[in-house]
Amino acid sequence: YGEKTLHEEHGVAVALNVGDLLIGEGYRLLAACKASPEAKAEMMRVAAEGQRELCRGQGAELMWTRKPGVLTPLQVVNIFRQKTAPAFEVALRLGAIYSGKHDECDDVLGAYSRALGIAYQIRDDLNDLGTSGETNDIAGQRPSLLLAVARERANGENREFLDRLWRREVQPDSEQVEALYSELKADERCKHLLESYKEEAIRSLAALEHSSLKGLLRRVIGKIFNDVEIQGWCKEQEQKNAAQRLDNIIPPS
Repeated sequence: YGEKTLHEEHGVAVALNVGDLLIGEGYRLLAACKASPEAKAEMMRVAAEGQRELCRGQGAELMWTRKPGVLTPLQVVNIFRQKTAPAFEVALRLGAIYSGKHDECDDVLGAYSRALGIAYQIRDDLNDLGTSGETNDIAGQRPSLLLAVARERANGENREFLDRLWRREVQPDSEQVEALYSELKADERCKHLLESYKEEAIRSLAALEHSSLKGLLRRVIGKIFNDVEIQGWCKEQEQKNAAQRLDNIIPPS
């Protein structure tokens, strides 16, 4: 954030070529790792499926930019799920497969990554608000959950204006649109949704039996969202650590 993208600095052709190089390097590293042949094959499959899903999500957004129309909050969230969640999911699944424990946490990693990816994108939308925002979805006319929620809550002239904004029929005025967000409390609704998806990611860990992994995944959420209250280990790990400390003080007879 705040720096020129590769394609702005060196052109689209160079940026695409560097991206392709990095994808190839990722697959080379998987092939060169010390996992078993069966694990390598599974890691390759997971990486390929994740890459495909990311491209589908980005493709949905690109299709919208070519033929813009009104998107509902659910449709925007679905784009978020496709374009971001697989990046988290692939990273987590590769580690699980390499450790030989993937079958034990398969469903959990999927649910956790989906909730985390959506929360991450909502946080980005909220960070774009105001003159000090990191980027500007309004000026860039990208699908935004804030815009979708505002349009859903609006009526009369405001709804008609937001419909036209979705269809790119009017030149967006960032201050005017953000004033509507505030008036319609779209920002408050998105903050609530952000917390809901973060909580969903945490709740998904309930089925995870490995307490250390559960604690680490909770800390990932805390690290990404700077939430001190959930950076610590889960209760199971805290109890285990407390018992170990007690054993160090009072050795078992």
